[in-house]
Amino acid sequence: MLRPLSQRGLQAFHLTMLTGRVSATAETLGRSQPAISRLLKELEEEVGFRLFDRVKGRLKPTAEGQLLFAEVQRSFIGLDRIASVAGEIRQGRRGTIALGAMPTAASLLTRVMRDFIAARPGTAVAFHTVPSDVVVQMVLTGGCDLGFVSPATLTPGLRVERRYVIPSACVLPPGHRLASRRVIRPEDLKGEALVALFPSTRIGEQFAAILEAHGIDKLTRVETHLSYIISELAMEGVGIGVVDGITAAAHVAKGGLARPFEPKISFEVRVVHVAETELSSVLSVLLSLCDLAFARPGVTAPQFEP
Repeated sequence: MLRPLSQRGLQAFHLTMLTGRVSATAETLGRSQPAISRLLKELEEEVGFRLFDRVKGRLKPTAEGQLLFAEVQRSFIGLDRIASVAGEIRQGRRGTIALGAMPTAASLLTRVMRDFIAARPGTAVAFHTVPSDVVVQMVLTGGCDLGFVSPATLTPGLRVERRYVIPSACVLPPGHRLASRRVIRPEDLKGEALVALFPSTRIGEQFAAILEAHGIDKLTRVETHLSYIISELAMEGVGIGVVDGITAAAHVAKGGLARPFEPKISFEVRVVHVAETELSSVLSVLLSLCDLAFARPGVTAPQFEP
């Protein structure tokens, strides 16, 4: 069986190859020159070949010494990299976090993701868009670090870290016939082609119930789980629809129109975490960015520009 090489000898060899002088190695390691020379001699005995020739009083690496140094250098660079990664982890600048979000909430997190990656470029994000009850189970079983869920799916074992109430608005393409309206009501939608969130989403459920209560026959061209798809389809003239206020603000920024919809539709997002564990510094950064995007916990998000 091969005997492990002396770590002290390898360190002395590595530094001597880098500096070219035993005296510099001794100074760096805080040892005497004879002690460094002894370590090098012992390493030569361990590997079974000479590492240096002495030429005119100076050390010159042998061909075998050069080959060994190439491998030792890779090993030391690897150790330095491990130390660097450990420092990044300690400072919350490296690793992967897993997030789960119900589809309606997932559309809200685009800007948060952008800002988070800019703030923590060394951290990767695994982002799962699944129904709220599935998100809850993923958080409980460790599949997700944070979950963005409906209040109706909360269960013991979770701690609510944030509560966001998000308003909604109707998005229109530029030049639409309803552009002059300050507020859009159900009766305004008679005969309009609609692009809608599925009734399984909180906004979609409320929107469908309001239209039914007002006797409005829906002409729905597309249904989807994602608010930003509604915005894109509205810009393409496929139809108009109701989305969360944050998506509506982004819609206006792209040149579209957004108007308040009455009766008011809003939905609540709870951000949950396993109850018995503490938030990491990285997750705390993410939540602070959510606060900026969605307003302070429990406070309605900023309105879009009408």
